[in-house]
Amino acid sequence: MNILSSSLYAAVIMGCVLCSFVIRTSSAPRMPRWYLTAYLVLQSGAFAFQWLMLHPTSPGKSLWLGSLMSLSLLLAPCLWLYAREITESQRPTVRSMSGLQIAAIACGMLLTLPLIQRAHLGPDYADPRHVATKTESLFIHGTMLASILVFLVQVPFYANACRRILRVHAGDSFAWFRTLESRPLDTLRVLVLLLATTWLVGLLRTLHCLILGKDTGLGLVFTGIEVSATLWGIFTLVRAHLEFAAPVPAHNETSTSERSAKYAKSSLDRTTRQRIQRKLSEQMRDARLYSDSTLSLRKLCEELRENPHYVSQVINQDLATNFNDLVNRHRIEAAKSALLASPEKTVLAICMEMGFNSKSTFNAAFRQYTGMTPTEYRRHMTNAEACVLSAQSESTTQRPEALSPTAPTGDRSTAALGADGVSVISPGGGGSSFAVNAATFTTAGSSRSLM
Repeated sequence: MNILSSSLYAAVIMGCVLCSFVIRTSSAPRMPRWYLTAYLVLQSGAFAFQWLMLHPTSPGKSLWLGSLMSLSLLLAPCLWLYAREITESQRPTVRSMSGLQIAAIACGMLLTLPLIQRAHLGPDYADPRHVATKTESLFIHGTMLASILVFLVQVPFYANACRRILRVHAGDSFAWFRTLESRPLDTLRVLVLLLATTWLVGLLRTLHCLILGKDTGLGLVFTGIEVSATLWGIFTLVRAHLEFAAPVPAHNETSTSERSAKYAKSSLDRTTRQRIQRKLSEQMRDARLYSDSTLSLRKLCEELRENPHYVSQVINQDLATNFNDLVNRHRIEAAKSALLASPEKTVLAICMEMGFNSKSTFNAAFRQYTGMTPTEYRRHMTNAEACVLSAQSESTTQRPEALSPTAPTGDRSTAALGADGVSVISPGGGGSSFAVNAATFTTAGSSRSLM
């Protein structure tokens, strides 16, 4: 039994370490990962302490048990900080936690000190050379139960806080067992489920020890539940991060002939396809359907009153894209306009208006389509506009006569105002020319780039 439990713990420890490595080295753009990595490290440490406690020859078992109880008090707060990291504009710090939250963690850790002080180099929990009195034994077990009680109260508090964050940013249709479009939010959903499993197993183990007092084989069942849930979560996280980091194929990578072959047997005629395209354009451009954070292909088809298979075919075959890419492209184009038209609005406010569930998802999508973050785009375009205005002002100052409707006597130069700026052409020997537009400024035959 101990061999099987030890093997399960060893497997889940390696899984946590592997998942931490994948997340830290992931190339996913702007993917919040600091507190996520910290959570996985804490989880692997908890399993390592359990493995040491279970190993028959490992010394200091009281130390490992006390360390496990102390470390478990950090899991829920770390997960809550990760939930804030993926939904707030800046990464939260530990100092942002309230005094009561920090006091609860410190109190729970202090309650494990009597147990840790009983650690010795023998393979058993009790030190045969220093047998504890009945009073000491009651005190140690009482402080242990008090620390466990702090953990049992603490986890639901933070889990509920994470649930509120998920419900706000994932929409009213949020469900625990449905994969979310936002990878960070979906990661949070998986970790909350893992934390709930850890809390339930801890409660069952405590009741098992209080009621039965000895191992009846249920310990292996508890281990199996906890390890299985964690391995499922690790597999889900690794797969999600690898998919999120994978480059998005270009639209032209799937040839027209391949798309035509895919829908060769479709009964969708050209007239219907054109009607669906028109409806799609109207709903996206005029009705701004993309701003709905809960938008799905089925919901889109309900708005269009069209067959989902037909709509999917039109998006794939005629528009050469997929549903998620179609929605995100409209969101990003609208966001680009909003960033410049409403400088007083924060990036987070625009992110929510466009239908994104979190700022991290917005940043990743924006960078995918523009090569820069929303903040960088706004700063870049603002600076470019300022350069154009400066160039126009400079040109007006240098040649005020260029804008005059009548040229000076003796000068054959002519003034013309074009759609892209002001151009002055002087065919005479000592003439000069300059042009002002959004890209270049030219004076006396030399050009200076503004963008």
